[in-house]
Amino acid sequence: MRTMGLIFSSINERNVPELTEARSIASVPFGGRYRLIDFLLSDMVAASVSTVGIITKYNFQSLMDHVGSGKHWDLARKNGGIVFLPPYGGDTRMLYASRFEAIKSVLKFLKSCTEDIVIMSDCDYAASFDINKAIDFFVEKKSDVTLIYREKAPDDDEVKHRTAILTDKDNNVLGIKPADKADGANKLLTSMLIARREFLIKQIERCSMAGMKSFSGDVMPYLVREHKVSAFCVDGFFASIESLAAYFRYSMAILDKPVRDSLFRTVEVYTKVRDSAPCHICGDAKISRSVIADGCVIEGTVENSILFRGVHIGKNAVVKNSILFQNADVGDRTSLDCVIADKEVIIRAGKTLSGCKERPYFIPKDTAL
Repeated sequence: MRTMGLIFSSINERNVPELTEARSIASVPFGGRYRLIDFLLSDMVAASVSTVGIITKYNFQSLMDHVGSGKHWDLARKNGGIVFLPPYGGDTRMLYASRFEAIKSVLKFLKSCTEDIVIMSDCDYAASFDINKAIDFFVEKKSDVTLIYREKAPDDDEVKHRTAILTDKDNNVLGIKPADKADGANKLLTSMLIARREFLIKQIERCSMAGMKSFSGDVMPYLVREHKVSAFCVDGFFASIESLAAYFRYSMAILDKPVRDSLFRTVEVYTKVRDSAPCHICGDAKISRSVIADGCVIEGTVENSILFRGVHIGKNAVVKNSILFQNADVGDRTSLDCVIADKEVIIRAGKTLSGCKERPYFIPKDTAL
């Protein structure tokens, strides 16, 4: 069976306003050289998905610049490939206000496709898993819908993934409920589901005619009551970006090799290729337990940090427990601890900036301090 993807590139941006002021959640940088959408696109390509619709809303210019024609993921095709879906795709001049409205706005696109199966997902996480196993499970179970879940206790800063499911021993979904941290491990829903394309179109049209407004509050309970819904569990590293603190915590986690292996070795992760020079480490520089991208020039000390492309660390500067986005410039004798600096930030010589793990110090894009 042929499979297509449908990605919500702007859902849940309000959870991380610092990182999404000038970009969509899908194009938030992660891991030194990647964007969040890279992980989902790579998972889909590994599952032989050749048509991917990306639903846009706000600030999607950087996303279009990054994804382009999709050639870096082998999705530059005559038929199918990457398709950007504008926020005014339906029979309305109003921006969609919910997930359900977003799906209704792309029904014409879904009807124009010929694939049998749809993988539908948000793009506010970094994870890597074999989607083929989930598709095989969906087909084997002869389900109408398969929900993807994680088995864990909800974290304090997880808002979106506090919805849990109840299942029987065969992983058929019996109900949906709020997750309770006191219960310990819950079957927490991710944003991904798998459905047959024609079934999804029919149910969206039926629910729209019935006056339903919310996908999670109305459509999902209806599907569980009236149709065969199964659940598939994914394991491994799953970075749900629901706050700046969560972004910082999960970014720091990839400095541990077992976490990196879980994220980057399950499925090969592709991204836009840039022909930058190799990292230049000057004679007196010191680096420990850090991820350093190409194009960086390091003259000072970097510890337990993530540096994206083109970052410059000045002489006698000390950068600890920090994340510096592309082309950040740290002046001589500067001290940073628990800092997140967006693109093109300039921190002049002699500055001392410090946050903490729960509240990292954030510097907006193009800021000079």
